[in-house]
Amino acid sequence: MKYVIVVSLFIFCLTEASAQDKNANIILGKSIGYNLINIGIETSTTAYINTETKDSSGVQLYLAPYFDYNHKSGFGIKLKTFVLPSGSDPGFYLSSISPYFAKYNGKIYPYISFTRFLQHTNPSIPYSPISNEIYAQARFKTKYVDIKTGFDVGFGNDKEQDDILVSDVNTFVALSHLYIIEKIGKNNTNLLGILPSLQLNAGTDRYFKYLQTTKYISQNRNANAVNNTRGNGNHGNGSTVPIETSTISLENDFGISNLEANLYVIYFFGDFSIEPSGSLYFPLRGIDKTPFAYWQLNLNYWFQ
Repeated sequence: MKYVIVVSLFIFCLTEASAQDKNANIILGKSIGYNLINIGIETSTTAYINTETKDSSGVQLYLAPYFDYNHKSGFGIKLKTFVLPSGSDPGFYLSSISPYFAKYNGKIYPYISFTRFLQHTNPSIPYSPISNEIYAQARFKTKYVDIKTGFDVGFGNDKEQDDILVSDVNTFVALSHLYIIEKIGKNNTNLLGILPSLQLNAGTDRYFKYLQTTKYISQNRNANAVNNTRGNGNHGNGSTVPIETSTISLENDFGISNLEANLYVIYFFGDFSIEPSGSLYFPLRGIDKTPFAYWQLNLNYWFQ
C-alpha cells in the first residue's frame, strides 16, 4: 500500500497521498484496485496584511486541515480549509472543494481536477478574483526520467472591478525522477520517497490567486517577480505591488514566468506520513529577478 501512496503523491505532486505493500510491482504501473482515504494538516506561509501596523509586505504562517477520498475507479474529492493561527486577524480565510480524476496504471498518468475556492472575510488576507480552477496534467513515465506537462486555468468575477469576468492561465513542463528507499527502521517497515524535479512555467500572472501552479504568487509578496511592466500607471514606478490590490498587472501577456526547482520528500512510519517539500523559484521576467523560496509541510494518516 505504501508504494501506491508514494506513487500517487509524487505522480501528481499533490501537497496536498499499514503494512508493507504486498505487490511492489504496483509502482511500475499496475492498477491500484482499492480505495484510499487520508486526513491531514498542511502548513506553510501565505501573503499577509498586518492590519494593526498597516504593513503589507510580509507573509504569515497558516494551518490547513484536509480530507481526501480516492475511489479505486480513479475519481476522488479533496476538502480543505485554511486558517491563520496568529497575527492581527487570526481565523479562517479560505476553503476549497476539489473533485478530481487520476489514473495510476500504464506509462501515462493523467490527472484533472476542478477546484472551487470559497474566500472567507479576513482583512489580513488579500482578496483574489480567481475563485475557480481547472487543472490538468499528464506524467509520462520512462526508465530514467519522468516528463510532466499540463496547464492551469483560473477564472472568476472581480468584485473590485464591477464584477467583470477575469482569468489567468499557466502552463508548465517538468522533469523528475522518483527515488524509493524501503525497509528502513528497526522493523524494516518504514519507507522513504524522494522526488527532485525541475519545472519551467509560462503564463499570464495578472492577478493574485491560490492556483496549484502559482504558489510563487500567493506565498510571496514581491509581485515584481511576476510583473512585466515598469511604471505602467497602475502601480507607480514599478515598486512592489501593494498587497491591498488583487491586480498584479493587466498588461502581463502570456510568456515564460519562472524556472522552478523542487524537492518533495515523504517518510512513512506505520499508517502515518510526514511530507516536507521546498521550491526555489528563478524569475525570468519582471523588474526584480531575485530568486525566492517556498516551503511546505504535510502530516497525514492513511486509511484503506
